[in-house]
Amino acid sequence: MLRHSSNLSIDPRTVIDRARRRLAVTAREVGSILAIGIPSAITNLTQSVGIVMINLFLLPYGTDAVAAMGIALKVIMIAVLVFVGFAFGAQPLIGYNYGARNMPRLRGILRFSYLFLSLFALVMTVVLSLSDRLLMRFFIEDATIITLGAGMLRVQLLSLVCVADVMVTTCTFQSAGKAVGAFVLSISRQGVMLAITLFVGSRLAGYQGVIAAQAIADLLTAIVAVVLFVVMLPELRSRKAR
Repeated sequence: MLRHSSNLSIDPRTVIDRARRRLAVTAREVGSILAIGIPSAITNLTQSVGIVMINLFLLPYGTDAVAAMGIALKVIMIAVLVFVGFAFGAQPLIGYNYGARNMPRLRGILRFSYLFLSLFALVMTVVLSLSDRLLMRFFIEDATIITLGAGMLRVQLLSLVCVADVMVTTCTFQSAGKAVGAFVLSISRQGVMLAITLFVGSRLAGYQGVIAAQAIADLLTAIVAVVLFVVMLPELRSRKAR
């Protein structure tokens, strides 16, 4: 019976051949995988590049400033990693509903995601600002570095809402297959925009310009995210969609 069956076989060669056909990946599927994966990889890469750039611009102001900024950025990551978790968690819902062209439900998901993360970012901004010196003491006891780091932390927190909104927008582009939009945002916040704001800020305002560079880069990236969202997802503005 197995010998004459078209679906059942005990011949290993037949099993392997069928498995190979089922596992074949088309160029289009590879492109879709890369479109989603590359922006995430670039985001992780630019995080390291961004820290290196900030340290290089702070180095002329002493090692205490470099150490203080390193601690401040670690504290910021407490909130940013929560943003990443919620934004990535929404990706399947965004992708399913975008693929099904269920725009009313997709608008509801995005509205909740932006509102929730924006409110969470505001709460974290207040909490971390009020406990800035306490949080710095978890990492170091040096009074000078604590004072420098607390000031740096408060400046970085000014743009925390922008970081949350950019994160949601990037994940939305990835889920909707908008590779260009996701790529642009991935290289902006801690890449291109940060390089520009560090260069200009250091020339115009010196030390304070370097400290504020990341916050300004976050704001500029959020503006770019809004423009890209409007241009690349016009169907979300149409109430005629299902």
